[in-house]
Amino acid sequence: MEIDWGNLDVNLLSLIFDKLVECVDHIYFSAVCKNWYSIAKYNYQNRQIQNNVLPMLMIPTRRRCRTKRSLYGISLKTDYNFKLSVPYNKRLCGSSHGWVAKVDYSSKAILITLLNPFKDAVSIILPPIYFMNTCRRKKRYEYDVHKVILSTNPTFKPHDYVVVAIYNMRKCLAFLKAGQNNWTYIDDIFPLLNDVIFYKDLVYVVGLQNNIVSFDLSYLNDEKVIPKVVFLKEGDYAERTYLVKSLEGDLWLVRKFIGFPGDEDDEYNIEPSSGTERFEVYNLELDLQTGELIQMLKIDSLGDNVLFVGDSDSVAVSASYFSSCLQKDSIYYTDDFYGDVPPYPNGPFDMKIYNINEKRFSQHCPFYPWFKRMPPAVWIIPPFQWD
Repeated sequence: MEIDWGNLDVNLLSLIFDKLVECVDHIYFSAVCKNWYSIAKYNYQNRQIQNNVLPMLMIPTRRRCRTKRSLYGISLKTDYNFKLSVPYNKRLCGSSHGWVAKVDYSSKAILITLLNPFKDAVSIILPPIYFMNTCRRKKRYEYDVHKVILSTNPTFKPHDYVVVAIYNMRKCLAFLKAGQNNWTYIDDIFPLLNDVIFYKDLVYVVGLQNNIVSFDLSYLNDEKVIPKVVFLKEGDYAERTYLVKSLEGDLWLVRKFIGFPGDEDDEYNIEPSSGTERFEVYNLELDLQTGELIQMLKIDSLGDNVLFVGDSDSVAVSASYFSSCLQKDSIYYTDDFYGDVPPYPNGPFDMKIYNINEKRFSQHCPFYPWFKRMPPAVWIIPPFQWD
């Protein structure tokens, strides 16, 4: 008897869909026929699915295609034959709401271009950022912008989004609202800014020594964005810091400590040559009235949270929802270190999983030969727009 695959029982199709973890598999499912598309649409509009989308890795293609990148799914440890129109040899300085950001150098300024690789390579060229001492060495201008994030998806709100950029080696800050022709520059706060997040109608920025400030962007149209101090007591230096909203709605600070060739070994360093040594996670208890920090408590367990950090939005997903493929109490990270001299001449190898409870490392994506001398992989969450 021939099976009518297009008209399988709704409950059976929903069961099949529930077994799929990666976003790309959801796309393949929805492309089978109209009936399967309607099942995918219904399940994605379900709140549980909306809040539990697993990030994927955007990696170099196996054949080093000059105009494409691949997607790697960590659940099945699979390099998908799903090519995205993103330059293969340029560093991406941000991944936010399904868009990525790349940098070009032009006329003593840097140009940031937002790319949507999931929607016919739609792009948005932002106004130039001007600053002194732009790095002009070959290819190094790509590192003049540390990170770019978006308040929302420009596809859904083309006239109502904000871009935040951390730029130049001093890590200054700039804001741009959709439709504006010039950036609003904030360069008089503490140096060495490292990460930024939109949280409860404010923008929070953290530096490498635990310094934290917030911004109210309701004044952005007047170009009078004044930083508000949240915490300025300097702590020990970490090579990378991240801000992430937990599943419970709290604001967490994640600190990454890196060892380099020549560093003395210590009790945390499982790779004495180079690479991440450890992470520390803190819960930031904030005064809801003043926005100031009440206390910062170190966390020894992430609960149901699994964190994804790197040159992308820092996100938390549910360990219980993805119990079949994610490690509990863990941070999945990509290689996002850079400095005056790249510490890893063969390429960005430092991509692993760190369990904060057991203080041990494991692997989420192998370092393939075609990663050598390529820009680092980044996390990306494919957006879905159901017409």
